[in-house]
Amino acid sequence: MPQSTALPAAPSRRQGASVNLAEPRAARTHEALTTALFELLREHDLTEVSISELCRQAGVHRTTFYGHYADIFAFASDAFARMRDEMASVSEDDALEASSAESLTAAYAESVRTELLHVLENRAAYRMMFNTRVDAGFRRELFQRMLRRASLSIRTWQSHGVCLDLDTPTASAYIAGGMVGVLEEWANSDDTDVEARTSHVMAVSPAWCVTVDSSHALK
Repeated sequence: MPQSTALPAAPSRRQGASVNLAEPRAARTHEALTTALFELLREHDLTEVSISELCRQAGVHRTTFYGHYADIFAFASDAFARMRDEMASVSEDDALEASSAESLTAAYAESVRTELLHVLENRAAYRMMFNTRVDAGFRRELFQRMLRRASLSIRTWQSHGVCLDLDTPTASAYIAGGMVGVLEEWANSDDTDVEARTSHVMAVSPAWCVTVDSSHALK
């Protein structure tokens, strides 16, 4: 079915995620639901996907779903933000083990590239999340995850002697908000040049990134 352009009213009841993904069974359930959601959103608007249909495709009981989420919107916001975060994240260990500021910047350039590629491969679904009025849950979840990553990034760059005078909370919020905007614009565009867009993102980050050869960093 074609994507709907109408914006549904925001649900009145919200519930945050309470899934402990360190528990194997919970992790498998969450993965099954996430996979089913992405498959359904390839052909359906989020407002057309029922919890019954989602659970049936995922092989998960409705009671299990409602044990963690109030509605499809709460789950979608968590699933999209979590998946994007997991695919694009530079781990704390990787960041701390970077041999130089240049290698750290190269690692984050690759992270940005992975983010953009993931959104490109699931563009219809991300457009749905960005353009559906779901109490801003998706943007809020995305921003909070990026905020944590940005704060770690700045502290790690500072350990390499870069951007020592930056105020971490201010810079982290700036980076996080900017990346949410970049991903939203990318999702809503028809651009497919991931390499060029990655270079553009890195080029507008001179205060906290050491200049690197992006064509080399992205190989």
